[in-house]
Amino acid sequence: MLDSAIERILSDDRIKRIILTVFLLLAALSLFQGCKNAVMVSQDFQWDAAKAFTLRINPYDESLSPGGVLEKYGFEKYYLQMEANQFPSLLMLLIPFTFLPPLAARYVWLFCNLLFTAGIIILLRRTFLRDTDDFLFWFSVLFMISGTPYRNQLGVGQHTLFAFFFFLLAVYCLDMKGKKGFIAVTLSLFVCYFKYTLTVPLALWFVYKKRYKEIIASVILHGVLTVFAAFWLKDSLINMILKPLKVSSALSSEGGIDLPAMLNGSPAAYVLSLMILLLLLVYAVKVTGYPDNEGLLISLLTLWSLVTVYHRTYDFFVLIILTVLFSVDFEHKRKILCFYAVLMIYINYVLRIFSENPASRAGAALLYYTFAVTISAAAVRKLTKNGQKS
Repeated sequence: MLDSAIERILSDDRIKRIILTVFLLLAALSLFQGCKNAVMVSQDFQWDAAKAFTLRINPYDESLSPGGVLEKYGFEKYYLQMEANQFPSLLMLLIPFTFLPPLAARYVWLFCNLLFTAGIIILLRRTFLRDTDDFLFWFSVLFMISGTPYRNQLGVGQHTLFAFFFFLLAVYCLDMKGKKGFIAVTLSLFVCYFKYTLTVPLALWFVYKKRYKEIIASVILHGVLTVFAAFWLKDSLINMILKPLKVSSALSSEGGIDLPAMLNGSPAAYVLSLMILLLLLVYAVKVTGYPDNEGLLISLLTLWSLVTVYHRTYDFFVLIILTVLFSVDFEHKRKILCFYAVLMIYINYVLRIFSENPASRAGAALLYYTFAVTISAAAVRKLTKNGQKS
């Protein structure tokens, strides 16, 4: 029934215009509220941690054992608690914002996130969603902006828009040739690791593309900056790795529907996550040479990246990339796309209605993991068929 309704909608231009108009209004309201929240909150921006770093105050020590830095420098007016959960080489990317006072920096960060949003839309159209029908593309964009995950992402001043933009920029720069292309991809990858819980799994795309030099070079850059951070903060190199992880670990079981949250931070969750990431690596290597599998590959990387480690549901706006599935040929496509529609409605709207209470999150988890497994099975079947044909 649902797939026949979708077909009727896609064949009627008047209905499509009405739908886009309605979602344009919803997106505008969501964007307005997200901006309002960002000005008032933006607690995840980490301006305070970056500022402490510039003052040669160890933000990780201050996060783990507060010593009064927030009060001494007046940061507590904007940040109640320092949570420096970024590695120092990533935290240093925020240093330009520390030349501004905290409130001004918050406004500039909001403006940057709006620019990153526009950039994400443009880059999606030029990369993974280049073959997507115009209506589906713009509907997906408006649907994303109107949804709770995007609005919350903007409101809390999170970094996923920043990181996702640079991941897409790295993908876009893959077509550039020679030294210029190498530098562009490497630098974009280097920056995109800012939200490494999302973009490190997504970086398996570059394994699929056999761009190993860029991956290695981007990691080396972070290594160099980590050595400098150890010198700057007068701490050991190993602490520059362990202390951010220790800060992050305090949140490991507080995600939305990720495996650590589902299993209450059990070590089994991390073992399972590692196994999933290794399987994704194997798939990325195996699928090389079958470009018609690209849509399924990026869908798998996105789906599993959101649940293998800590993520709150505000990161789930990146599921817009799964719109690529409409342009991919695979078994049981119509049923799976209907499943995708239900999942997205639930995540974008239903969770908010129930304030993400435990029961609603359990429902989201059931839908999400069932869909992720279904897509994984479809990808394996398609890869097997490609192998038989070759």
